[in-house]
Amino acid sequence: MYRTLLLAADGSENSYRAAEELLNFAQPGETIVTILNVVDVNDSKSSVLHGTSSSVAESKKKLNHITTLFDETGIQYELKVEHGSPKEVVVEAANSGAYEAVVLGTRGLNGLQ
Repeated sequence: MYRTLLLAADGSENSYRAAEELLNFAQPGETIVTILNVVDVNDSKSSVLHGTSSSVAESKKKLNHITTLFDETGIQYELKVEHGSPKEVVVEAANSGAYEAVVLGTRGLNGLQ
C-alpha cells in the first residue's frame, strides 16, 4: 500500500471514479491523500473581474462527493487548491517527489462545465 497519494480532481464524474480507484491503493490510518484541484488562471481572472471569486469554497463544494467518499472509508486527506494551468500544476506536483503515486481521471470538466 502507498502512504502518500496525489489525486488530481476537478469535480467531474471521471475524477470521482479515479477517487474510487484510489481506494484500491489506500489503507485507512496509513495513507494520506492530497486532493489537488487546479483553478485555471483564466477562470480565476474572470471570477475576480466579475466579483464571484471564491475558488477555495467552490473547490470544496465541487469535490464534496470525493471528500465524503474518503470520510466514509476512513482515508485521511488534505485538499489543496492551486491556481494556474491545470496540466502544468498537476505535472509539477507529481514531479515534486512528495507522492508515491498519482491518480487522475482520463477526462475532466470542460470550460463550459
